[in-house]
Amino acid sequence: MKTKTRFCVLLISLLSFGVLADFTCPDGTEAACLESGDSVCPEYAKCVEADVVCLEKDSCDSERGFICGADYDVMLGDFEETVEQYNQLIIENVDLRAKALEQRNCVINAQSVKAAIQCVR
Repeated sequence: MKTKTRFCVLLISLLSFGVLADFTCPDGTEAACLESGDSVCPEYAKCVEADVVCLEKDSCDSERGFICGADYDVMLGDFEETVEQYNQLIIENVDLRAKALEQRNCVINAQSVKAAIQCVR
């Protein structure tokens, strides 16, 4: 029984060395030695940390890929800031239009050129 076990171990060892000696990489690629926990990320993919929180794979259009929680938070913050700026511009626009309308009415109702000039100052 021991002889049979040794033969199997020897055969597996020889096969392993033979396979390792014939190792080649596909064209346009190269071999890499990785440490425990290392990963390889192709240039056409987006690698993320193992503990990152991502949305479900089906939650995004497959042609556009996925977005991770941290990126989403940044984008949401930028969006909220843009909405706030937009709302502020709307308020300023309403105020400017009201002022322009007030000045227009003042000029129309002015009794003299001097009074019309006072309306727009």
